[in-house]
Amino acid sequence: MVKMSKRSYKYQSLLELVVLVFVIVVANILSSQFYKKLDLTKEKRFTLSQTSKELAQKIDDRMYIKVYLEGDNLSSKFKRLRTATLDILREFRDLSGNKIDFEFENVFVDKTDKEKSEIIKQLSEKGVMYFNDIEMDADQQKRNLILPAAEVSYGADKEYVINLLNTEFGRAEETSINKSIEGLEYEIANVIRKCINKQPKKIAFLYGHGEPEAVQMDDLLNSLSENLSVDRLFFNLGDENFLSQFVYLTEKTQNYDSLGKMIVAKTLEKFKEYDGIVICKPTQKLQKDEAYIIDQYIMNGGKTIWMVDPIMAEHDSLRIYSKAFFPDYDNENLRTLLFNYGVRLNSNLLLDLNCNNIVLNDPSRANQMVPFPWVYYPVFAFKNNNHPIVKNLEVVWGRYSGTLKPISRKNLNITNLLLSSDRTKLQDAPSFVDLAIVANNRDINYLKTFKQGTQVAGVLLEGSFKSNFRRPDKIYEFPVKESVENNSMIVIADGDIGLNYVKKSTGEVYPLGFDRETGRQFANKKFLMNCFDYMFDESGLIDIRTKEINMRLLNRPLINAPKNDSQWVKEKTFWQLFNTILPVLMVFLFGVINFFIRKYKYTR
Repeated sequence: MVKMSKRSYKYQSLLELVVLVFVIVVANILSSQFYKKLDLTKEKRFTLSQTSKELAQKIDDRMYIKVYLEGDNLSSKFKRLRTATLDILREFRDLSGNKIDFEFENVFVDKTDKEKSEIIKQLSEKGVMYFNDIEMDADQQKRNLILPAAEVSYGADKEYVINLLNTEFGRAEETSINKSIEGLEYEIANVIRKCINKQPKKIAFLYGHGEPEAVQMDDLLNSLSENLSVDRLFFNLGDENFLSQFVYLTEKTQNYDSLGKMIVAKTLEKFKEYDGIVICKPTQKLQKDEAYIIDQYIMNGGKTIWMVDPIMAEHDSLRIYSKAFFPDYDNENLRTLLFNYGVRLNSNLLLDLNCNNIVLNDPSRANQMVPFPWVYYPVFAFKNNNHPIVKNLEVVWGRYSGTLKPISRKNLNITNLLLSSDRTKLQDAPSFVDLAIVANNRDINYLKTFKQGTQVAGVLLEGSFKSNFRRPDKIYEFPVKESVENNSMIVIADGDIGLNYVKKSTGEVYPLGFDRETGRQFANKKFLMNCFDYMFDESGLIDIRTKEINMRLLNRPLINAPKNDSQWVKEKTFWQLFNTILPVLMVFLFGVINFFIRKYKYTR
């Protein structure tokens, strides 16, 4: 066997080093020209959807994102949220051709409590939501004030806020953090869509039949205006102010019947200018010709969102009288339309033990206001519902909601969106409501009466619809398009679901879904925004919400449990050692094995 000299070994080692350096340099040059990342996770958590990629590539101006989720006081769960935010922002930045700039900033650093309060006030006015993160240690409780949000500016005049945290009843448990991480791609892609949207769809909120004033829908209207062209359209064929816009038609005819037909035709043409209409809490009945206009608008492809109350239940009446009878709305034409399309609006109120609270005087303590569960305020949760509108959504707050009965129709797909818990009962109209029933909250016999099971309060209808005005003999005073093959509508048996509270003394508008009595923020706005996205957004952004990320978390009760006699260390200590010492031991073991291999190879 020919042995190599020391000089030969030296030259060989030098050659290997030169080749290694050359390979590294070439690899870096190629990697700078051709970017490729491998996502080995099962659910592809680090891979953006095709929709997000297309949106990022359409950015044609500088976008700057300032993230406030920063600081040394972040708990481990919020550090995970921060890391996930950083990762996904890097992805969007790369796909945009580096047109997205971002930074993480701790605005509370070196600030006094007074300065922090002022910062929170200023950011809250922009829509930034803060969170008090409470950490429980073995012997103490720590409260950290954080801002899980970001501000986005685009071009010269577009500014938006992204709230990164989804909470449940104001709490941010591990499941909430998981949902927040799942929703990051949607939230960021959504704000990009707002920035680049140049041809928005047109929708109209109808009014003229006792609908709420615009200020009561201010939060919803403003939010929708970021993506859509939103109008409020006056619509009432029996109102002189409405009819006055058609005075010019009297020059064409003096015949009352002909004039009426012309007004109906002109109104329908006006409706057709919009991609969708919204009917929100009408308190006056529709006339037959008005129902015809809405029906033919739908038959011609117009989409509709209905938020209607079946019963005249208003909480302000109870504040005054403490008890009241609430009749149903006499709106036969509206009910007939909905029934014909595939859903029956029941004349009842939904009572649910899974509910929000109201604040009342405590009968046992004078001048003390305390919260009581109020069964007329159902809370809708979305467990095991994977539809894009409601997937990963926090709970939605209903107020004197009714119920719906989906009716099977050929070529019609019905998806339940708002479902109650299974601990419900129904109260038919006229409904007697008394604030005193809060005293029954601990009465077992009373609670046992809630046994009518899960109820439906909101549905999505998709497919073919037939006109309510079709006639076998084809004889009708107006032309009728008898059906539409592919259309959709959403029906919600709660007219208050889209209304925000307005403080009468100051005119201050509260966020949609915010309960000023309990301080809880519900997901009413997110739910409705998802409804509008699903109906009117052609980019497919809503489908991103179906993305699910499974966190492989440790068992917290087991981790925090004290050491038992069969354990040599506590469970928590074991996993800490496992994650810190094992990698070091593996590196050490590799070095030892490599040492003996080289020694054997070069001493032969």
